[in-house]
Amino acid sequence: MSLNKFYTPSQDEPELMQYWQQSGTYHFRKESQNPVFAIDTPPATISGNLHLGHIYSYSHTDFIARYKRMNGFNVFYPMGYDDNGLPTERLVEKRYGITADKVGRQAFIQHCLQISEEIQQEYEAVWKRLGLSVDWRYPYRTINAHSRRLAQYAFLQLYKNGYAERKKAPAIWCPECKTALAQADLNDLDRETEMVTIPFDILDSTDSLPISTSRPELLPACVAVFIHPDDIRYSHLAGKQAQVPLFGQTVPILTDALVDPEKGIGAVMCCTFGDQTDIIWWKKHALDLVEAIDQSGRLTNVAKEYAGLPVEAGRQKILFTLDKLSLVLHRQEHPQTIRVHERCDTPVEYILVYQWFIRLVENK
Repeated sequence: MSLNKFYTPSQDEPELMQYWQQSGTYHFRKESQNPVFAIDTPPATISGNLHLGHIYSYSHTDFIARYKRMNGFNVFYPMGYDDNGLPTERLVEKRYGITADKVGRQAFIQHCLQISEEIQQEYEAVWKRLGLSVDWRYPYRTINAHSRRLAQYAFLQLYKNGYAERKKAPAIWCPECKTALAQADLNDLDRETEMVTIPFDILDSTDSLPISTSRPELLPACVAVFIHPDDIRYSHLAGKQAQVPLFGQTVPILTDALVDPEKGIGAVMCCTFGDQTDIIWWKKHALDLVEAIDQSGRLTNVAKEYAGLPVEAGRQKILFTLDKLSLVLHRQEHPQTIRVHERCDTPVEYILVYQWFIRLVENK
């Protein structure tokens, strides 16, 4: 193949791509006796347009593929597409303005399959234009029958051999998408909120302990109050009982080094669950479990007359009642960083749901 004197990318690169495909430059040779080097590409998620991050990461993979070929390896380098999951569903909802609840499961699945086909072609055009040395004879999709059966078989083998266990445990939950999430699915959102200080009465005493919180809607799920073991301001209260305002339950006052004496008033309520620290304390101190928020992001029956309200509305109504009963000692604007689902920007909750756990290492 001869090269032109002047390089014209818009003309020369498509010709090069066509030549590579026709000549099998990057084909995997099944009959070859050379050692195989297989690349299991993390399949690109079908969630919209590719961005520079994709180009950056897939270029790294391509460098390795080319290096291994030059060193005599028979490189198996396919391209995959991850279209079996929440990102594709969200893309359908945004692009077509529909949900599975509105159009029905089967119709929604057909829309997912249709958009996956369209986006896959767009992705492939970008990868080819970039010049990735992929063997385009072997594309795969996570939603196809082979991929799903392979994943199901692998899971069944794990279960059969005792490596998979199903149990209820705290999970990061998106009330909008109604699904559990991984840390990788979250973004940070900086916002202004209000920190309110409310009094917890100490049982068998005329004293009260002021507690600052930005989430008064979790008061019905309060199961303990924590102070730092070295905080001399509150050391005399360790081991006593406190009464939660408005909802009336009594909870123990415990000590733990995770408490930040400089934050707020220096004492903190533990609710199941407001954040990861609450989960740690719940497990470590074998605390009661009270679920105040359901999978739809609404307050449960433990919130009494506030049950059924969305979290934000419940927060405002409970705060209004506390204020009306003169139970708000102090209120202050406060900067806050919360975790939100990257797909819909909905603040996540920590709730108890059934999950599968895979044992990755053997117990010694």
